[in-house]
Amino acid sequence: MNVNIANNETTPPCKLADAAQPVGAPSSAKLDLIIEGGWVVDGSGDRRYRADVGVLDGRIVAIGELHQHTAVRRIDARNKLVAPGFIDVHGHDDLMFIQKPGLPWKTTQGVTTVVVGNCGVSASPAPLPHNTAASLALLGDIPLYADMERYLATLESLQPQINVAALVGHANLRLAIMRDPAAEPTQQELQAMQALLRQSLAVGAVGFSTGLAYEPGCYASQAELEALARVAKEFEALHTSHIRNEGNEVEQAVEEVLSVSRNSGCAMVISHHKCMMNANWGKSERTTANIDAARAQGTQVSMDIYPYSGSSTILIPERAHLIERIKITWSTPHPECNGMYLADIAVQWGCDKEEAARRLLPAGAIYFAMDEQEVQRIFQHPCCMVGSDGLPNDSNPHPRLWGTFTRILGRYVREDRLLSVEQAVRKITSLPASVYGLVKRGQIRPGYWADLVVFDPDTIIDRATWDEPTLPSEGIEMVAVNGQIVFPPPDPAQTPSTRPGQVLRRQPPA
Repeated sequence: MNVNIANNETTPPCKLADAAQPVGAPSSAKLDLIIEGGWVVDGSGDRRYRADVGVLDGRIVAIGELHQHTAVRRIDARNKLVAPGFIDVHGHDDLMFIQKPGLPWKTTQGVTTVVVGNCGVSASPAPLPHNTAASLALLGDIPLYADMERYLATLESLQPQINVAALVGHANLRLAIMRDPAAEPTQQELQAMQALLRQSLAVGAVGFSTGLAYEPGCYASQAELEALARVAKEFEALHTSHIRNEGNEVEQAVEEVLSVSRNSGCAMVISHHKCMMNANWGKSERTTANIDAARAQGTQVSMDIYPYSGSSTILIPERAHLIERIKITWSTPHPECNGMYLADIAVQWGCDKEEAARRLLPAGAIYFAMDEQEVQRIFQHPCCMVGSDGLPNDSNPHPRLWGTFTRILGRYVREDRLLSVEQAVRKITSLPASVYGLVKRGQIRPGYWADLVVFDPDTIIDRATWDEPTLPSEGIEMVAVNGQIVFPPPDPAQTPSTRPGQVLRRQPPA
């Protein structure tokens, strides 16, 4: 996939030199940071090797034996792994950069870049005054931005803690243009949506997202989706999709978005691919086979997962009798129910579960309806990346918010041995950098941005649980964003005046 995002970077990546032959800065240069003695897992999927990594002005400038170099700071990484910063391809942190800019749920698990604007909802464009949608609650409750340029400019002015790339939500396009967002758009409205998408892509959005399981995205026809995907194709941008159905009709829903991609030529990502409810467990064998067939025919399609058997989104009353275990993560009218199970609330209130769910609205929930073995099987697919899908606005969030990436490396890699460390690191670094076109990120190479993580492969683990979902992970030793250490938090007396993250705007194709 060939989206290009960088700070006006167009040069090809440097070739990684042999670890025994330091490359980059001359030995006389004083570096900002040297990470020494660690095992480098460079993000390519190749075997680890022992080397020092030198950083200057936010970039990796030297790899090899660097004992002759001087540095402002040296980090001892002996017996540790040194990897590129992890890339969260599916976040809902759009407004958290403004509300809670420290983003500790990201930095404590090694995330240095996040893609926001997923599931069809984004921080811009803002809806028409009379329009709203329940899915907007995924973002929080502060006002949205009139257009993508204002949103990205605001992030740049606030200086983000980590790097951020933004999608524009399809629900936002409908809500911003259509007088009745539940209707079929007129030709004029569709053209206005295309124009608004084109405007968002022109200022740097990396693509557009759809949430076809939610209103108003669920009202969109395939023809509407293809019309928007053709605009994204003009910019060599992406379409990511929370597909229309992840239960009984999951195969048809996957085929729908594959058809959109085939017919438009637009590269796409299937978001948090899963098969919900017991009767549908195992269907991923067929959906991934169809994805493989589409890829073999030239369709550019990838997918992502989070490593849990419970999903989380807004509370949908119609699911109350379909899924046995539903945990409430937040409720506006009944905050006393946060963290309780829907079945217990229904008993307490003397009503059925659907009625209890309606009384709780607006609300969020965790749905326990996935098969862990199937999640692991999808994760092992060659084109599968990792996205937390974390909801930082939830008062009692899904543990994936704080633990996704450390769970991958601790449980899926060390304990379950699903993949090697090198293969897993590739899935959370260079693969998403390639898919989303994050130029000079996702690998440890000279000239690349110094997004780096040092972790202990023997102790790295998630600690967030269903009952204590905000416990920080263990085993992450250091996280640097563009060469500046963000975890552990620096001494307040030495805290830099600026946060080191960058807004990653999509580059126009050559």
